[in-house]
Amino acid sequence: MKRRLLRLADMLGQPLAALLIALFLGGLVIGLAQRDMTAPFTAYGALFTGAVGDSFAWAGTLARTMPILLTGLAVAVALAAGLFNIGAEGQLAVGGLAAAWVGFALGGLLPAPLLLMLSLSAAMAAGAAWAFLPVLLKVTRGAHEVITAILLNYVAQNTTRYLATVPLKDPSGGGAVPQTPEVLAVLPRLSPTYDVHWGLIIAVLATVCVALALRRTVWGYETRAVGEGMGAAEAAGIRVARVQINAFLLSGALAGLAGAVVIVGAAPFRRFPADFYGAGYGFEGLAVALLAGGSPWAVLPSALLFGVLGAGAEAMSFQVGTPKQIVAVVQAILIITVAARIVVRRRARSGNTATPPAATPLPAEAQASSTAPTATTAATGEERSFASSEAAPS
Repeated sequence: MKRRLLRLADMLGQPLAALLIALFLGGLVIGLAQRDMTAPFTAYGALFTGAVGDSFAWAGTLARTMPILLTGLAVAVALAAGLFNIGAEGQLAVGGLAAAWVGFALGGLLPAPLLLMLSLSAAMAAGAAWAFLPVLLKVTRGAHEVITAILLNYVAQNTTRYLATVPLKDPSGGGAVPQTPEVLAVLPRLSPTYDVHWGLIIAVLATVCVALALRRTVWGYETRAVGEGMGAAEAAGIRVARVQINAFLLSGALAGLAGAVVIVGAAPFRRFPADFYGAGYGFEGLAVALLAGGSPWAVLPSALLFGVLGAGAEAMSFQVGTPKQIVAVVQAILIITVAARIVVRRRARSGNTATPPAATPLPAEAQASSTAPTATTAATGEERSFASSEAAPS
């Protein structure tokens, strides 16, 4: 019990320390920029009031947290298998487009509940399909998944923009940005007053299921074993390539589901806009997973923190005039702090690794005596040579 409490304190204490450092440095930037050292307190007060000050603020924060929670969970699943899914943004975009297409193309053919389930399933399938090529190249050709996933992000950006602008564009032409027709089945709201819908329940349930599966199933054991050390896992009989493919496909499916939650959720979406790729939910999911240390349970508070920062940035900018981009600065400092912690820990771990002592060289006399034949051996060799010559026929 004491060991678990210490582990929990370590898990929570280090991210909190990173958050305090990020807020302090961000506040220092605000104070120096505005030449007023009281400005950080005013700005942060407006930020947190705008994020959690009342029920409507909480609703906006939770609405922003939903997709970040799913993309953070997607990255955490890949990290568990020793992979880094930097392509969550692209997978989210193709998943959102797939959900939108199913939602308006099959709207008159299926009842709303079935259409909604099909939209979510199509988004997960599209996200998994988009994640398949990077992991396939990883396990078959050794290509790094970070490079291939980044390249596919640009492909996803331009492909979804083209599809939403030309073949799937709403013929009515509504909106300043080209977009698809409105989906005909949406996630119901949890309350008629707020924009929080069942996407929040889906995200939380997905987090719980993944966290339990990683700890209490054979799949989870094999995934964590591969993430801890591929060589040891392979020596134990685990098929590393299969495990990594399955984990990365699940990661892509969760990112695609995040896109569906945004599109078939509350306004202002319910359509797929051509500029949806720039929403940033996938890249924020990377920071969420890193802050959580790859733990699915820790993804919950980490995503909520980023939801608070994102939702409160608008209020901070509107109320006190502090640019909302300062939140991006705080997030960047937070990520750098967490990354530095990981690097320091790895170096300390590698430094503590015991190395076998070097062999002590033998004295010259000992080396000579060990390599030269002994007198008995030499004599025995001569006797055998003489005996064989005597036995040989003349």
